[in-house]
Amino acid sequence: MDNNKTIVPPHLNAEVYRSDTTGTSTLTYLDYIRLHPDGTILVGCSELTGRYWNGGVNITQCEGKNKKFNKTDKNSISLTSGTADGCFVENPNKVLLCEDSGAVSVWTSSDDVWKQWTEELSVAEHDDMVLSVDCLESGKKYITAGADGNVKVWDICDLVCVRNYDSAHTMAVNTVSVRPKSHTFATGSLDQFISLWDENIFQPVCDIVKNNCGIRCLQWLDENRLVFGDDAGVLSILDIRKPGDGTKLIEFPAAVHKIAVKSGTNKLAVCCDNKTVTVCEITSDSKINTIYKNGKLHSGFVRGLSWDSRDEDVLYSVGWDGELCKHNVNEKRTKEDS
Repeated sequence: MDNNKTIVPPHLNAEVYRSDTTGTSTLTYLDYIRLHPDGTILVGCSELTGRYWNGGVNITQCEGKNKKFNKTDKNSISLTSGTADGCFVENPNKVLLCEDSGAVSVWTSSDDVWKQWTEELSVAEHDDMVLSVDCLESGKKYITAGADGNVKVWDICDLVCVRNYDSAHTMAVNTVSVRPKSHTFATGSLDQFISLWDENIFQPVCDIVKNNCGIRCLQWLDENRLVFGDDAGVLSILDIRKPGDGTKLIEFPAAVHKIAVKSGTNKLAVCCDNKTVTVCEITSDSKINTIYKNGKLHSGFVRGLSWDSRDEDVLYSVGWDGELCKHNVNEKRTKEDS
């Protein structure tokens, strides 16, 4: 019998898989939302369940109604890694993006009819995912925090790191928030610490609080008080003039993921590792009242929240279900009270 001289390539199935370009699209998981005062919306997304762990952002005008983002939508900016946070840089035609690769990038939109986005600058100085960004000086200085435990201050005109707080925390820094009317800012980490920093000092000004579990998010309520949420689902408030334990406001059934404070008010929105959006109001004696609660608009975890600067009663949320939802807080409260 003649020998079979047909050469079968090794790992044929793997080769077919590598060369196959069909069916690579996956569900877009919306991770955050930012609103510009002119109504432009920035929505960041990650695709972490398919063959390629990519990400991107959509920059679009607010339509005043629910809008669904699905896998057929074309991103305004496509990234080679996921993105956990981002923000506008003064005008709606320039954005700063945080990437899971450790990169920070600046993108601008052209003025032509196509409105294409191009990458101006990109620097990868974080050693792990960049998890949070906030504005220190509008259009000039921005702060990023990463899963590598580092916090960096950037001059985004040239995208140069002008201050590196190496090992600011011993674990991932989930959140950073700039104190109103100052050049100080607070960071919260999974190492259970909330620290206060000054951009002109290499060491933390102080450790404001040592929590009993990891910090997931924090936001300033005013110049002296900040609100934070943790892995245990507890929302607390603390006064930096009296460092120590925070005062418990309310406990949720899941870890608190994001807080959005309505500027100039004591009103804040909260989302956890579930499908519910809650809006609360903090009284002068640090008590909390729930004025809105909705767990029906989203079918997946809610990940991002942002208030509409043009209407104090309108809140937008995005989640892993690919939905961007509009909440009329005042309308809901009226229905519940009636």
